[in-house]
Amino acid sequence: MEKQITLTPFERLSLMNQLSILKILDPDNAKDYDAQIEILHGGYAICYEEVFQAVFNEMPMEECEYVYDVLDMHRTLINSFNGLQDKQGLTADDVRFRGFDGNNETKRWAFAEYLQKKGRWQETLVGGMNSHTEMTKHRYPQMLERYEPIKRQITDSLSGKWQLTAEQIKTVIGKKD
Repeated sequence: MEKQITLTPFERLSLMNQLSILKILDPDNAKDYDAQIEILHGGYAICYEEVFQAVFNEMPMEECEYVYDVLDMHRTLINSFNGLQDKQGLTADDVRFRGFDGNNETKRWAFAEYLQKKGRWQETLVGGMNSHTEMTKHRYPQMLERYEPIKRQITDSLSGKWQLTAEQIKTVIGKKD
């Protein structure tokens, strides 16, 4: 059960004033704004969701960090693959980021889209961000689990070389020879 939204009289009045301004600036949607103003004016808490339906629930910090971890891992895989002299049977498709499943990983997918629009992880966030498959929901945690020890080795070595070998890439992506 979702948490009940409560608003103070000041918050309701502030929102009603903002909606009144929007009604003037966006007359095509005046009817919707009027309905929201009526809900807020009446204090109909059970209907507040109608006012806030366009506002998504907050994405937890752990979820954001997970997306960053997946994107950082793919950045390392892609850059390492591109730097390999001998690809040892690996292809660019083996290391590419496949996105997140828009149906089952909606917040992750939306966040990746946002990061793409902001120009972040440009070598990683290429093409569409919707994988259209639950596979990514299961694949990325497994890849991260295999990547973490390799990442720790690199960090502990203080070499600063984030160039993975073909064998390390194969380990991370779970590719057998």
